[in-house]
Amino acid sequence: MREDSAPALGADAGACAEELDVVRGMFGAAFAELATLYRNDGMPRIESLRHAGAARDCAHVAKIAHALGGSSISIGASGLALLCKELELCAKAGELGDFGTRLAAIETEYGRISRKLQAMLQADTIDNGMTFKQQG
Repeated sequence: MREDSAPALGADAGACAEELDVVRGMFGAAFAELATLYRNDGMPRIESLRHAGAARDCAHVAKIAHALGGSSISIGASGLALLCKELELCAKAGELGDFGTRLAAIETEYGRISRKLQAMLQADTIDNGMTFKQQG
């Protein structure tokens, strides 16, 4: 595999946060639902990627990576979308030799995005006057 097609492992956290904020501004109140759907759907897709990669099922890897990349770009996670696109293209070329490295990068970036979305949702809830009840 060419060196220039290696995963972009160092996504810019600041740029990602700005992208997520832009999408939150575009969707307004509907952002909470979008973010929740994205977070609920992400891990099952990553698990499906893991199983398809273990089976060396290039077509399935490409399909799942495409779907995860599409939902990632729609929420403002362009770094994750790029990682997914790179994996999709490798799978379409039948090149899964570095699948484990690429999947690890996707998992790491997804985790970062998911945590950021959770923090945004919590901040929105607090900002809207709906404080969390604490057990005590």
